[in-house]
Amino acid sequence: MADKKTDNRSAAQIKADIAAARARMTANVEGLVTEVHPKAVKQRSVDEAKAFAMGEVSHLKSQVKDDDGWRTDRLSVAGVAAGAAAIGLAVVRAVVKGVRNRSKTKSAVKEAKALALQVRKETSAQQKVLAKEARHQRRIAAKQVKKAAKR
Repeated sequence: MADKKTDNRSAAQIKADIAAARARMTANVEGLVTEVHPKAVKQRSVDEAKAFAMGEVSHLKSQVKDDDGWRTDRLSVAGVAAGAAAIGLAVVRAVVKGVRNRSKTKSAVKEAKALALQVRKETSAQQKVLAKEARHQRRIAAKQVKKAAKR
């Protein structure tokens, strides 16, 4: 058979235990709310990121500076790497600029060719008009010569 436990506590003790449990539960819920609040999560993330960055900076600093001072061999390698990166960026920039200029040049050449063709067509049309006018003037002159010869 199951043993029954008898509770020998008084009503005041039970009320005190319930109040203590309620206080613990309230504190736990408040702590949980504080822990999962977006601002708290954000702050923890920022703190962790700062700690990571500081650790990395400290590690990198230890690579170029030790107890004896600056490690010039490492600094020279870092300087060469930085210079190579700068040259690489300059080359990439020049290539990109050249490609942009080349496309602008191609479009300018196309425009110039189209303009030249248009000028040729207009010039040809003007020459035709002038040739027609010249023929007309020659006919008029020929008629005047004939009239003058008849007189």
